[in-house]
Amino acid sequence: MKKTDGKKFSALVLSLMMAGSTVLCSCTKSDSEDKDSAKTETTAATTVTETTTEATTEATTTTEATETTTLSAREASPYEEITLDGVKEHHFIATDYCYIETEKCFIFMEKDIEIPGDFAIVLDAIIVEIENELGISATPDDRNYFDVADMSVHYGFNPWEGWDIGNKIPVFLYVDHEEEGLISNACEDFCILAMWELFSDEFWNSVPSYVERSDARRDYVDYAEVAHEITHTITLRNCYLTDILAEGVADYMGRLVIDALADQYPSIAEVQEDRFLFDYMIPEVVNADNAERIFVEDYHDLSAADRGAEYVYGRYLCQFLEEEYGDDFYRQMNDKIKSKQLEYSSYNYDEAVAAQYAEALKEVFGDDVFTKFGKWCVSNHALQELGGWFPMD
Repeated sequence: MKKTDGKKFSALVLSLMMAGSTVLCSCTKSDSEDKDSAKTETTAATTVTETTTEATTEATTTTEATETTTLSAREASPYEEITLDGVKEHHFIATDYCYIETEKCFIFMEKDIEIPGDFAIVLDAIIVEIENELGISATPDDRNYFDVADMSVHYGFNPWEGWDIGNKIPVFLYVDHEEEGLISNACEDFCILAMWELFSDEFWNSVPSYVERSDARRDYVDYAEVAHEITHTITLRNCYLTDILAEGVADYMGRLVIDALADQYPSIAEVQEDRFLFDYMIPEVVNADNAERIFVEDYHDLSAADRGAEYVYGRYLCQFLEEEYGDDFYRQMNDKIKSKQLEYSSYNYDEAVAAQYAEALKEVFGDDVFTKFGKWCVSNHALQELGGWFPMD
């Protein structure tokens, strides 16, 4: 994982700490050609409310109803709501703050964001597929939902201040205008996508250091990365997870969703065709004797520069659980963690708490679940290689 510096990004990370398990993932970016701007539509609505005033005299009490017109923060906003035409080859380029409302989320954009015309459709499809695969809701009823998160650390002010969007997922599309090395990340309250392929061509070509790296910029949106980050927000809205579980489930969904939707969406098929699957490095091979210990240790002592083992251990754990215990494995695990009210923080590792997550898995899948997983790893040559990134079939 790429380590990122910069005051603004550091403050963003601090804003995520309270979310339990915060996730950062870096990506390479891409170039786009023949892009047309989509038409924009401005919507404004007026909410009419009734207020009652009472005038009291010695003889009688009179109640008078008066109508007062008030605008919500969203309705009073100067920023446009954008409508895309759904055509992959048509592109919208943001020239100011703007947003898109979909069935599942709000997509918040800033100047120099460029998205294909099917972006909103594909994003909703990904959210629905994640819900179906994991057996949990992106909008659980037992969660409290708040106004749109304050992103003034990045923007310099809060363009969405006071916006009430209900239970929909806020997805922020960021442009790294100051070349701080921003990367995509997510927490239970929002998802941030800072992806080179979402930077407009005009902006990209205006920055010499970006132009020099154009060969690393994709010419399509990496929806596997999108699925990874959205998975974090959905899972964390339901329960807190250890790093191995959080990153493993997100990495697993980043692959599973692409395979499930590739036949329906050309933009996702493009990702499936071009992707390069690999395993991250691990510090210790996994077997029946150490699988549970490693799960409890949660790779908490790895430096930020060496992170990645939690992704691959967790992904193989998900693969094993699905093969061994069925498609419903995650919902069962999620329900058990919620019932035990477990809370885990990546920033303050506690071995006793991590061990409680291991016990939760054993309660669901059996006391021998980690022993069986270790044996499965050896039999499938998973988590058996040290010191490198290894291509997968």
